[in-house]
Amino acid sequence: MHKAQYAKASILNYDARPKVRKRTTAALRDLGFRRIANVDKPNDLCNLVKSQKFELVIFAADTDGSPAARLVKQARRYESASDPYTPIILVSWNSASEVIRRALNTGTDQLLMWPFTTEQLGERVDALISSRKEFVETESYLGPDRRDAKVRSGSDGSVQVPNALRAKVLDRPELGPSRDAIEVARVSLARIKITNVCRRICVIAKVLRQHHGDEKFMRVRGPRELGAIEKSLSVIRKTLKVTELGHMHSFCDSVEQVTTQLLEDAPDLDKKGLSLLEQTTLALRVAMDVDEDTANAAFRLSDEVAKAV
Repeated sequence: MHKAQYAKASILNYDARPKVRKRTTAALRDLGFRRIANVDKPNDLCNLVKSQKFELVIFAADTDGSPAARLVKQARRYESASDPYTPIILVSWNSASEVIRRALNTGTDQLLMWPFTTEQLGERVDALISSRKEFVETESYLGPDRRDAKVRSGSDGSVQVPNALRAKVLDRPELGPSRDAIEVARVSLARIKITNVCRRICVIAKVLRQHHGDEKFMRVRGPRELGAIEKSLSVIRKTLKVTELGHMHSFCDSVEQVTTQLLEDAPDLDKKGLSLLEQTTLALRVAMDVDEDTANAAFRLSDEVAKAV
């Protein structure tokens, strides 16, 4: 990319250390960026992320990765960011594997280890423009899909989100974070999130059913796993508000009724109740893959089966 192209983009650079922040700013200027907002306070950063759109945000992590990790996650939330898909680079001093894992789980696009060269920073910026990863959303994550290529193959579980940096540098506003573009991406990712949460609930129900008769497992894990299902159901209901999947509420209600009854009986969970939980969670998952009429017909059928069991 030419420096003149980068000069059009606005950058938000957060680092609590003045000297390090100054060096990052110098590297950005060497690359051709001119519109750089430097901040050193988390509150200032949060206010700017919420009120203004930037083409790129650079977060510098403290020694333990916090509060930068929390700030990146906040920048990915719809309610606290003007553009939750803003390209993000997280800079860290700590190369320990666990720190890197936590950093990647924040939702950042790129991770850059300090000290870095201008060329290394430039490579990260170029990647955000030319080969940015699609996004995925789960119960606790919104960010680039870093799954193995074989896992992603044939999957519709990720979305190409608006890219403010690419739009500005290439002068292609249709690629940017317009209100409509953000909404389209949000709805698509909401469906993916619901699907992922439904799968997780199904796995929990299956594990509980498979461990029927294991008193120790049920005593230690039973109530906790049932509580996790209830929490996941609340996540689904909240996410449904931005989709057209209103019919899914009845399936959530069905799973919740069974879960509530099992919680009352815990840790003495009977086989019939666990089988019914697995059936209702499976119906919840399948309902995501069919149209509303088919889903409702399946719901009525499963309800009749449940009454007969």
